Amino acid sequence: MPRRRTQDDGLSFDSLMDTLTNVVGILLIILVFTVLGGREAVKRIKGFVDEISEEQLEAALAESADLRRQVESERQRWREFDNRLVDDRLELERQQELAALLRVDLAKLSESQIDPDELEQQLEERRVRVSELETVIAEKTEQIAQLKARLAESPAEGPDPAAKVVNLPDPRPAPKDAKPVTFICRHGRIMPVETEKLQQAAQQVVFKARARLFKGDRLDCDELAKRFDQTFVGDRNFRLQIRIGGDAKPYLSLEHREDAGVPTEELARTNSRFHRLLNRLNPQLQYIDFRVFSDSFDTYLAARNAAAEAGFAAGWTPYSEAAEYWIPMGENVQTLCLGKEPPKPTPAPPADPDRPPPPSDVVD
Repeated sequence: MPRRRTQDDGLSFDSLMDTLTNVVGILLIILVFTVLGGREAVKRIKGFVDEISEEQLEAALAESADLRRQVESERQRWREFDNRLVDDRLELERQQELAALLRVDLAKLSESQIDPDELEQQLEERRVRVSELETVIAEKTEQIAQLKARLAESPAEGPDPAAKVVNLPDPRPAPKDAKPVTFICRHGRIMPVETEKLQQAAQQVVFKARARLFKGDRLDCDELAKRFDQTFVGDRNFRLQIRIGGDAKPYLSLEHREDAGVPTEELARTNSRFHRLLNRLNPQLQYIDFRVFSDSFDTYLAARNAAAEAGFAAGWTPYSEAAEYWIPMGENVQTLCLGKEPPKPTPAPPADPDRPPPPSDVVD
């Protein structure tokens, strides 16, 4: 007979099944409570938040765009205020500096001692002087009136046909910041002096022969004069020659070349070379400096009238017929001549307080 199996022969799964059943039941219960709790939470959230329509969304977006523009505008204003703050700081510093200067000036004024009695005495002296001058002016005015009366009674005479009208010199300062343009009137002709170009031509001769002309810190002016004699140096109006001045420095003497310049009779024409030269100049920035030799006074008068018609201020310097017109070698050549010594400086005479110093650049 087959053997009967008892419960002790194998394993029993009853306890395991009971445990699994309990776990599954608990999980189901938790799931049910979770689902029910989530639904309740969604209902509560919907209760707090109303539903948003499309119109409300567009309005909210528009309001957001306006807020962004306002924020950007405020940022721009902030940047402007920031830049203005820098300018205000600089202006404040300038005002502080000005205030410091004013305080210094105020301190100086407070330290200065002014005597009112002395000022009153000086003022009284000036009044007396003015009264005296007024008396002299009245006397001179009466004399002028008497002379005019005599002239009115005397018969008028016609002008001398051979007489030349000449403006009397009336020296006055040259136009402010104006530079002179030099013209030489000689041998009945007028020639422009291009000083810088002539100096450059002379300096080229010096620098090319530097090794032979310079002896230490001196210039062999005799050798330089020979070179100028052997080689033409100048322009279409002048030939340059070397002269040694009293200060032991070399100078350039301008020798008038034959048929150079503009003759006197040509100056009456408005298309002359002299008029064309004036057209290239500016009367606001330049004035005419005439150097007049005694043999060409008529030339100067004709050129002076042409310059006046063109609006140029002018001055003139007379020269004798045998004189020479010199110009310096230029800033690049300031060396003393070999074997020459400048004169010892003489003390200047005492200045006359009542006599004003002569003007440097004048026209008449």
